[in-house]
Amino acid sequence: MSKATEINTVPLIFYTVEPFESTHGQSLNQPLHRHSETVELLLVLEGTVHCRLEGKSCKAPAGSVLVIPPGTWHELRYTASKQQSGYRLAFSGYPLLAPSFSDWPPVIPISDLHTLKALFARLQKEKTQPHAEQAVHHLIGLILALISRSMENRKATALHNRENTIQEIKLYMEENHSRSLTLEDIAGRFSLNKYQLARTFQQVTGISPLQYLISCRMDAARQLLFATDMPVAEVAQATGYKSITQFQAAFKKAASKTPRQYRIACKTADQIEEIK
Repeated sequence: MSKATEINTVPLIFYTVEPFESTHGQSLNQPLHRHSETVELLLVLEGTVHCRLEGKSCKAPAGSVLVIPPGTWHELRYTASKQQSGYRLAFSGYPLLAPSFSDWPPVIPISDLHTLKALFARLQKEKTQPHAEQAVHHLIGLILALISRSMENRKATALHNRENTIQEIKLYMEENHSRSLTLEDIAGRFSLNKYQLARTFQQVTGISPLQYLISCRMDAARQLLFATDMPVAEVAQATGYKSITQFQAAFKKAASKTPRQYRIACKTADQIEEIK
């Protein structure tokens, strides 16, 4: 059954919405094919749908939507290992304000599965009603909006988790700057590889993990030089440097003074302040 409508010159042609189901022990396969203009959305309610999109394998587990953009070569496999069920929606055109489907990931976990399932069921019922074009367009728009919201919520959650992880890493470096830390040490503690850590840390903070660790050490060194009479060699050791020469070079680069010059400058400033 095909129905068409148009809102603000944005055409939509609705083809079908139908449930799919395969019982335990029954496997179903759709061979390699593509639809030049049709968007397919599979809402997976039970089981896992296996798919190859443009030669790449992916899995859509229960509680997710599989997105097949127009013109995409694909094949689907419903395995016999478990019960499979869900809905398949097919349409062409782009409802008002809908993004390009090629920009969507192939599998999108759904945050409000109950509501999305109800919308698919309502759309299936509505397609049999007379003069249903406007309602069909509205329901497809709601379905796409809910899928898009789930996608954005997932991105926001991932960003929040990423920023929280980087904050934990910063706290760890602030508290352990006196240790001989390596990028591998820090990455291993937070179950990351060193390349992932370096890339994510740079994206969130604007500097590398090594630069942040050095800044922690230099802040601590300034405080020790200002507030104590600890020898420079001991300050170097207390801030994670095995070599006093290495410490002095790093400190001069950060403060534009040697540790001794910095300490003298701090004491001179204090004496001037006392005279005032």
